[in-house]
Amino acid sequence: MVGFIEDKEIFESARVIFDTRKDDEERTKWLKIRGKSIGGSEIAKIAGYSKYGSALTVFNDKLGLSEKFKGNIHTVFGNRMKPLIKEWIQDDFEEATKIELRIFEYPYMMIHKKYKFFSANINGLARFEDNYKYYENLDTKESEFIPKNELVGLEIKTVSEFLKNRWEGDEIPNEYYYKCQWYMGVTGLNYFLLVYLIGKEVKWKIISRNEEAIKVLFEIGQDFWEKHILEKVPPAPVGLPCETKEILYNQTLNKDIEVNIGDNKLERYKVIDEQIKALEKEKEQLKQLIYLELGESKKGSNGLYKVTRYEIKKDKIDSKLLNEKYPVTYAAIKNGTTEYVTMRITKCK
Repeated sequence: MVGFIEDKEIFESARVIFDTRKDDEERTKWLKIRGKSIGGSEIAKIAGYSKYGSALTVFNDKLGLSEKFKGNIHTVFGNRMKPLIKEWIQDDFEEATKIELRIFEYPYMMIHKKYKFFSANINGLARFEDNYKYYENLDTKESEFIPKNELVGLEIKTVSEFLKNRWEGDEIPNEYYYKCQWYMGVTGLNYFLLVYLIGKEVKWKIISRNEEAIKVLFEIGQDFWEKHILEKVPPAPVGLPCETKEILYNQTLNKDIEVNIGDNKLERYKVIDEQIKALEKEKEQLKQLIYLELGESKKGSNGLYKVTRYEIKKDKIDSKLLNEKYPVTYAAIKNGTTEYVTMRITKCK
């Protein structure tokens, strides 16, 4: 059974802003000005440790310059599973370690008392009923313990089985490692219990406090806030596809004026484009040669890598014909309209 910790003064370095269970004036006020702080998921993007966003995407979100993320099937699934995972981990942990683990809700939004634009909204807290040895080196006899009854933070993730290689052994994806370091920096906690559901199995890892990492994250957060948010100067893009979408979101393409493009960007883009085409051609040629060597076989190997072929069939639909002959059905199954912007670079004549 999951308990509750209601003490708002439990963290010396953090101040509670509102109770996330209550839809009151304080919550409404905070959500309206959510651009006033940097959270755990955002610092990973700002620091360059996330594939889902960057400093530019966080900047656009804070200043209302991008379309708000409304969630998807993955976030809905994750939110629905968290209460169940909190129950499961207690049973699974005790069965595996013979140590009782207690999980607590801590339903408060917090900000750092000194850095008032650093925030944390953690998934919960945990406590071990006995000393928990989470690391041991059998060669050096070195080991690490979490003391009995010490509060640790709780972070819960639902992981696609397609990404399970990112979690093998002691591996922890950077975005979650630094997210937990940020939370420890805001709250003062020394450990985080990272619990993740992968496939049908609940697993866990311990992240211990890293003072150097927290120091760097705080410096990055403060620099981002002062140089970009307060000055309203956007950070440079780093090349993530989501950044292209956000840049175009703020453009209307209604000016027929020729702009000077500096720093050899057009030349460099063209060179890279040609290199990609050459590599794609080489890749296709290699695929053809592999197919020829495979012959009628489905599998092949060179001792280091292996290849397996599958036959996949997919129905094709003539959307134009469907619209002409069955317009009502076409309108019923149509799933929006895709809009995109493209560009072509050629030499000036």
